[in-house]
Parts: sequence; structure tokens; C-alpha cells
Amino acid sequence: MNQEKRRSPRGARMTEIVYTHEGLHFEGRLSDLSEGGLYIDTINPVPEGSIIAFRFVLVEKDGDSIIEGEGRVAWQRPFQGMGIAFTRLSDDVRDRLKAHFSRA
Repeated sequence: MNQEKRRSPRGARMTEIVYTHEGLHFEGRLSDLSEGGLYIDTINPVPEGSIIAFRFVLVEKDGDSIIEGEGRVAWQRPFQGMGIAFTRLSDDVRDRLKAHFSRA
């Protein structure tokens, strides 16, 4: 039986995401989000262990928020996507994500 390893609740959140790795800019689709990380659908995943900067819009009923931060590529699948573990988020962004999931 496959055991769930996730520490935070997740939700499907289809939205565009822009990420930067070694000075190069890429676009993908954020399709899974939690307080601890996210999944990017992309044909351009970067190597495991890499640090990326990212930016996306968190759509909410009371107004959209721009979310920016950094994360480490926890795993990737060529031409499919990559899982990102957050490594740097401002306190404000952490609070917005926590509030978002408490309402979900």
C-alpha cells in the first residue's frame, strides 16, 4: 500500500507560474499547492536539488495575491514537471498560504 508522505494538505490550483533557474526564465502551470510546496507542470524541469525562484497569483474570493518565493526541486520527471519544496517565503506569504488552506 502506498503511504502518503505529505505533511501539509494539498489542493489542485491550476494557474500560471513563472520560475527562474540560473538566470533563465521559464513558464509552467502550477497544478498542486500546499503550505510546504508545489508542483509545476512543465516540459522544462530543472535538476533535482536545484534552487528556483517562483512567482504566481493565488486566486481567492476576497482578492488575488501575488506569491513569490524560492524552493528546492525535490524531484522531477523529464518533459512532465517537478515537485518543489519551499525554502524561502516571507512571513506574509506564509500567513496568506496558511489562511488560504484554513478556508479551503
